[in-house]
Amino acid sequence: MRPFVFSCDAHIVEPPDLFTANLPAHLQQWAPNVEIDVEKKMRLNRIGDVTQFKIPLGFHSHKVGESDDLVDIRRLGTRDLKARFTDMERDGVDAELVFPSLGLLISRITDAEASRECARLYNDWAWGYVEGVRSKLVPAAVIPLVNLEDGIAELKRIIAIGYRAVMMPTVNLDSIQAFNDPAWDEFFSLCAEAGIPMAFHTGVGNVNLRALRGPGAALFNYSRQMNDAVDVISALVGGGVLDRNPDAHILFVEAGAGWLLGLAERMDEVYEGHAPSIHPKLARKPSQIVRDQVHCSFQNDLGCLLTAKGLGIENFLFATDYPHSEGTFPYSRTLVEGMFEQVPHFTDADKAAVLGLNAAKMFGIEPAVVHEETARALSA
Repeated sequence: MRPFVFSCDAHIVEPPDLFTANLPAHLQQWAPNVEIDVEKKMRLNRIGDVTQFKIPLGFHSHKVGESDDLVDIRRLGTRDLKARFTDMERDGVDAELVFPSLGLLISRITDAEASRECARLYNDWAWGYVEGVRSKLVPAAVIPLVNLEDGIAELKRIIAIGYRAVMMPTVNLDSIQAFNDPAWDEFFSLCAEAGIPMAFHTGVGNVNLRALRGPGAALFNYSRQMNDAVDVISALVGGGVLDRNPDAHILFVEAGAGWLLGLAERMDEVYEGHAPSIHPKLARKPSQIVRDQVHCSFQNDLGCLLTAKGLGIENFLFATDYPHSEGTFPYSRTLVEGMFEQVPHFTDADKAAVLGLNAAKMFGIEPAVVHEETARALSA
């Protein structure tokens, strides 16, 4: 029997007109949408008529291929749930935390009404899309965060619906309080009480995707996205939000994980070495808050496994980033087994924890229920 495997980073794909077809006329300028520039061979990801970023068509073909000879590595389940379940079986993945695709743009909307309506549209669609398989595919709700009042209202609504996770921005809009502000306590308290972890997905929010231009820009810009995760953790720890809400859990997705121990140790050093300047005072050392409440997903990240014992096995959770080509499908198990060979001190229990049992505990799902949903889905 292989271990239960839960990927903490995957995506579902909305209907392309989910927002343009359902927002009222006065909000169409804020509707997330995609346009294909055939002449320039670019995919334009837009809010209304404003392009947020561009992706060259065929950008990922170096990994997923373009010919029928490479069909074995194509993501056939991108829009087809039955094919998705088949892909998951091929990859040895039992369950996934699923984020939006087009809906990732909602975090960039600066109009409060439009943000509220887009979040509601996505959350209602996603909940219906995964009906019958909500333990196998755990959807992360989108939260409108132009202001905290709207965010808290939608959080309460999706908790009542039954959501088990919320997606958070790694960089806030200018209109809302920074993450070190005590104003966030109510939001974190609600999540803690409901047992809902907050998943911070890389690139979500008011992120400067092109912080550097010119030579080395792509390498720099993609790599530095882990810095946004470092900033969020430092703000939430330093501001005391996590310390005051000890049952709240946060997860960082697609930002790497090998740096977490170094950050925890650095915050301890600063907390003690600069004590006269530190406010508020915390009930626990920063590194203990990280151990208790902060988690990171990993895929091609041997570093986190090598340093895991410095924190705890509970801090790390596996992810594949399906269906994105920078993910590990369909070689996820082979990749992980290769990493495990580099950490011979990992017990079978350690391996089972990081592969899936940590996530099952975090999202409140039972592997047995996932297996039942899988059997029904594949036989339908």
